[in-house]
Amino acid sequence: LQFGFITIFVAAFPLAPLFALLNNWVEVRLDAHKFVCEYRRPVAERAQNIGVWFNILEGLSHLSVIVNAFLIAFTSDFLPRLLYQYKYDNELRGYVNFSLAYAPPSYTPSDYMSVKDAHSSNSTCRYKAFRDSNGKYTLFYWELLAVRLSFIIAFEHVVFFVLRAIDWMVPDVPESLELQVKREHYLAKQALADNQEAL
Repeated sequence: LQFGFITIFVAAFPLAPLFALLNNWVEVRLDAHKFVCEYRRPVAERAQNIGVWFNILEGLSHLSVIVNAFLIAFTSDFLPRLLYQYKYDNELRGYVNFSLAYAPPSYTPSDYMSVKDAHSSNSTCRYKAFRDSNGKYTLFYWELLAVRLSFIIAFEHVVFFVLRAIDWMVPDVPESLELQVKREHYLAKQALADNQEAL
C-alpha cells in the first residue's frame, strides 16, 4: 500500500517518499526491539524470491509512470507555458491574460459577478480556460491537448526505456555471488564423486 501511494501520487506530493523513509526507519527500529525483547525467535523458511509480489510491484510501478505522466500533463502549468513560449512570446508576456477566458454574458447573472469594479458599472467574469467569447474551445486548447497527449506518450516511453536499460545493465544475481554458487555446486559434485569412489 505504501509503495503504491508513494509511486502513484509522487507528482502530487513530492515529500511522500521522505515521509515513507522516516516511517520505515522508525518501524524497523520498533520491529527490531519487538523481535529481540518481546517475541520468540521465528523459524526461518527458505524462499527463492518474493513470489507474486514481484509482479504486483512491477504492475504498480508501470501504473505509477502513466498516472504521473497524466498528472504532470493535465494539472501543471508547464505545458501551456511551453506552448505559449513556442507560439507567441518567449518571455511569457501576456500569458496570464491569454490563459483567462471571458464568461459569456448569458452565463453571468448580473446580481452575482466574480470580478466587479466598485467605481464602474462595467463588470466581467474571467476564469482559467482557453475558450473564446462564446464559450467554445479555441484552437490553442486543441493544440495544447495534442501536446499533452504527446507528452504523456513520450514521457512514459522514455521512463520505460530507462527502466529496461537499468534492468539490462544491473544483473539479478551479482557476479561474485554467482561465482560462489558455481563453486559450491562444483564442490558438492566433487564431494559426491569422491563419495562414489569410496563406496
